[in-house]
Amino acid sequence: MSTMKTTQTMLALAAGTIVAGAAFATPSTNTQVQSSSFSFPLSPGAATLSFDLFDPFAGVGPGKERILQKVKITIDATIGANVTAENDSSIGSDFFAVNLSGFVTMNFGGLNAAALINKTEVAPGGIAPSDGVPGSGPDFFDFGFISDTQSGMGMAELPADLSAFIGAGMINANVSGSGGFSVSGVTDSTLQISNFGASGTATIEYFYKIIPAPGAAGMLAVAGLVGVRRRRA
Repeated sequence: MSTMKTTQTMLALAAGTIVAGAAFATPSTNTQVQSSSFSFPLSPGAATLSFDLFDPFAGVGPGKERILQKVKITIDATIGANVTAENDSSIGSDFFAVNLSGFVTMNFGGLNAAALINKTEVAPGGIAPSDGVPGSGPDFFDFGFISDTQSGMGMAELPADLSAFIGAGMINANVSGSGGFSVSGVTDSTLQISNFGASGTATIEYFYKIIPAPGAAGMLAVAGLVGVRRRRA
């Protein structure tokens, strides 16, 4: 009789161990993705975007918890404007170009990402010497809409860095940008710029694993043991 009781107890403990082991098996990684668009005039310009913090208990049900593993931020940004340029020099040039340079940055809970903008547009056939008449003629070129699109990303993985993103409320991403145009190929020129602005998308990704909440696996093991004892009774 004693041997049977010992055997049943060992089986119950083994069952509880299996339950607990299954509960603590290496979980797969899940992703929570949020995106928000922005647009503002330049230069400079800025926008504030709001995102959900990472809530450890959102959508997992009782007895489970989400554990944040990594945060990744990505900014996809375009800077552009309508541009015309005129040669004010008495000397023409076979090369006449407009250069766009700038940046759009995002700060999210101390995590940073930057998209660096750089674009050159060349007038085909060069440019003639100044004819003294502004806004037209062979010394004037309409470049149309000049723009460049780039991306940047940032990542946090250390526990000390992840704590800023955990909670049940909201957190802001601060997006800012600046840019400008210059002329290459002549020593004196006039630039006309309109509709100068930045636009794009900010994306936040939370990478996490789902595990039993503290104490849940132990409770399952105890429940298995109690269940066997009740059946014996």
